[in-house]
Amino acid sequence: MKTSKAGGLIDLGDRERVQERHPLLIAHRGGVITPTTPENSLAAIRLAADRGYDMVELDIRRAKDGEPVMFHDWEGNLLTSCGVRVAVRDLTRDEISATRYVGTDEPIAMLEQGLALCRSLELGVMLDIKSLGDTQDSETFLKTIGRLLREHDLSGAVLAWGHPLERRHLADTAMFPVSDEDTHQAIGGRPVSLDGQYWLGPAQHLSVTALQALQRRGVLVFAAINTFLYPVRAHVEPARHDIERFLDVGIDGFQIDSVYEDFFGTLHAGG
Repeated sequence: MKTSKAGGLIDLGDRERVQERHPLLIAHRGGVITPTTPENSLAAIRLAADRGYDMVELDIRRAKDGEPVMFHDWEGNLLTSCGVRVAVRDLTRDEISATRYVGTDEPIAMLEQGLALCRSLELGVMLDIKSLGDTQDSETFLKTIGRLLREHDLSGAVLAWGHPLERRHLADTAMFPVSDEDTHQAIGGRPVSLDGQYWLGPAQHLSVTALQALQRRGVLVFAAINTFLYPVRAHVEPARHDIERFLDVGIDGFQIDSVYEDFFGTLHAGG
């Protein structure tokens, strides 16, 4: 595993610096997850910085009063993680902040806290915004997120997904994924310029030919190495194979579950 982030906060728009630091490592689900550092907790973010990650993925939901909250569960339900039979959307900021993860002293964190910590630790962020729809509430919610990114001086170190509202309200702070159409054109050899965009998907969906075609057109390419993408009882070796395969051809980075982080230390030492 990498042990430092030489050069400070990543500038995703500086291709030369990205190449110098590759592979960039993005911690899936809000950091390094252990029994005492729950996903999307401030403790998990701190541990990701200690372990040498470049970025963390933050899962974001909207609280009852509109505040952005860091929480992963697909339905936003606190029962499994916090032992409370209620959803994030039904609680206010103060109620959420008073809720602890089961078996720990870690509270559910607000996005504002997470971004402040990431900036102080020189970690970039990938935003997975779960609470979006085509409503005025979503517009206001995204304006709040954009304001927080600017306040914490994270512009240029942010990846976001491609919801139309995200593209509208986070255009000055985040990098967005290349479209499927442009991806197909690039792989097919069309002379398109795709600077300032990224591709992220399962390693199994990425060929070396596609990787190189996208990079030639300015796209940053990340492979997702997540446990749910592999067989439950036989995920380690396929994940190792995918990591080795793409490291050899100069991929820009990986989004990984922390169970795979030791592969990077071993591989770098061997190189």
